[in-house]
Amino acid sequence: MVIKWKALIIAAAIVAALFVIAAPLGDSHHGIGKHNHTVADLGNVVFGAFLIGVAVLIVLIVVALIQFGLRSRRTAGNSASE
Repeated sequence: MVIKWKALIIAAAIVAALFVIAAPLGDSHHGIGKHNHTVADLGNVVFGAFLIGVAVLIVLIVVALIQFGLRSRRTAGNSASE
């Protein structure tokens, strides 16, 4: 399965959206969560999802770069043999 650039852009947009949602919610010391325990818990959950999303995005980018390198190497090898 080849990872397309469009998939990376969509994943990056989702990660950015999670951060934008988590930032104002905050935790029990910052943001809206300072005044509401439920919102603080929700902020922590969304921030955790953001961190997991960043890790997945980094793995996807590394795999996509490896795939791109292998495809260009294969293409260069085919054109050199002709």
